[in-house]
Amino acid sequence: MDANIIGSGACLPDRVVTNEELAETLALKPERIFKSSGIKRRRWADPETPVSALGAGALQGAIADANIDAQQIDYLIFGTMTPDRFVPGSAPALQKRAGLREVPCLDIRAACCNALYALQLARGLIASGAANYIAICLAEIQSRYLDLPPESAPLSMLLGDGASALIVSGEPKSGAIEIIDVYLATDGAYADELGIRRPGTEFGTTNSPNQNPGDSWPRMNGQSVILHASRRIVAACRTLLERNKLFSRDIRWIVPHQANANLLAQIARGLEFTQADGVVSVIEEFGNTSSASMGLALDELRRNRRIEAGDYLLLPAFAAGFTWGAALCQARSST
Repeated sequence: MDANIIGSGACLPDRVVTNEELAETLALKPERIFKSSGIKRRRWADPETPVSALGAGALQGAIADANIDAQQIDYLIFGTMTPDRFVPGSAPALQKRAGLREVPCLDIRAACCNALYALQLARGLIASGAANYIAICLAEIQSRYLDLPPESAPLSMLLGDGASALIVSGEPKSGAIEIIDVYLATDGAYADELGIRRPGTEFGTTNSPNQNPGDSWPRMNGQSVILHASRRIVAACRTLLERNKLFSRDIRWIVPHQANANLLAQIARGLEFTQADGVVSVIEEFGNTSSASMGLALDELRRNRRIEAGDYLLLPAFAAGFTWGAALCQARSST
């Protein structure tokens, strides 16, 4: 059975945080932030909002967009690195908030690649007959974990909060986007280059003695991340195209994880992608929303009704771990 994206949704906090607001705290000029990242604004959630609440807002929008009832959902996949609580996962809280029936609820933790892992899992569930309407929710509230002194600026200036959701079904609908193939890879040798060390069994919990305070804040080796991301993403995309007997000129839309604008430009150059408006970017307005970002970009593209039947879409991402990959999709006929 084919797996098809039949609906999408998004939910963003009301608070808009501009570069001007962050600049003094981070000891940077607003223009420097924009030049380095392509970001002008990002959204931050209020202190009382759990990530499952943002996720539920996005999921309800996706269910409505798919024109189905919430009771038809028979599997829920929730991708987040900023859960409501340490145990249990946040998928059960999301299931309750979104009004779903008693279905399997799975949390995944592949950071910025959560969308790709979820699409691959959804495709497999449909192929096996285990589910027919799968809800994928991708949400982050990263603002709660930001360290804001100047030395943390390269990472802290990037991150925003938000949620996106996709409905994947084995039943093709008018205007659906078929998931043709997904390629994923991981190299754990670089696990310490990007992420948060604590709490965990390697670097300790919040009650562990002799703690290093920096282990509780996000950390990034920027040079390593950008070098590996630019190379690995292009290689993953080329692998995916080759095994489906396609070329970059066959792709109409690239819908990437929104890491920063400079990386998006590098990917396009590396793939010799020449569609002038073909790289979908929402990073200027929303910043890097990690798990949520690819879904936000895809939702924006779908709602602008710019996709035409037969268009190929390439969805690449790179994440902490390191893990990376891409998905190949194609728009179905709208009639």
